[in-house]
Amino acid sequence: MRHSYLRGSLALVCLTVGHVCAASNLWDIDDNYFGAAIADAQWTIDESFPGTKLIVEGAYTFERTSVPIRRRSYCDCVPRGSRDRMIGSVWGQLQWGQGETKLEYGVIGFGALAYQTDYDPADERFQPVTDTLEWGVVRLGKDDPLGIDSYSELAAMEMARIWEYRQSASSPWYANVGLNLSLGYAWAESTNEAYQEVSNPIVGTWWRGTIGRRAWGELYLEQRVVNGFTFSSPARGGSVSREAVARVGYVNKISSCLEIEVFA
Repeated sequence: MRHSYLRGSLALVCLTVGHVCAASNLWDIDDNYFGAAIADAQWTIDESFPGTKLIVEGAYTFERTSVPIRRRSYCDCVPRGSRDRMIGSVWGQLQWGQGETKLEYGVIGFGALAYQTDYDPADERFQPVTDTLEWGVVRLGKDDPLGIDSYSELAAMEMARIWEYRQSASSPWYANVGLNLSLGYAWAESTNEAYQEVSNPIVGTWWRGTIGRRAWGELYLEQRVVNGFTFSSPARGGSVSREAVARVGYVNKISSCLEIEVFA
């Protein structure tokens, strides 16, 4: 139901507004931010869609509270850190095509409840740095270049962990790897009448790898795949939805709360 095409951004300038202006992290759900970009799309499935694009994106949480980390009295096996609880988070990304104000692509999301734990640095060379847990995540979207008239996704739960490797505590070099898992239900409808509407359970995986150096910025590669499935045979279950996104880029913080990013 989805076809492939290239969407690349020449520059994404992101302003981060929050109680913490942390290092760039696309999985950091604990920041309010706004970003704008100019992009170029090629190799599209329809000659109406190549060209320059305007992209805006952002995120905002209505209520954010620091909460204690639960610890077991008999074990100090949980790394020290801080935890925030977020209630009512919204985010989105919108894209307009060249020469028109028509919205070509858009995703809007809402999260009912989320927790993010940021762990304090330790002496270990490989350690967890961030845990996230989200409940009741809703995504609504459309993608005209890919023929998606509407896509709705309800994830009962999403959880993620990011690990970091440093050769030593004083080393400016670092490497991160993250894994995100989700489970829910999705509905999809195509602009092409030849494709039927689908609704099915989904299971998603999302991984991200990063290598960076302080003051130089970081390079990253990530891929998100959300597969639909049925509990019956493929012949009886019919078509299912599938979302796949791959992204590679470079990001650097040019001031305390201002970042610039180049990605494809």
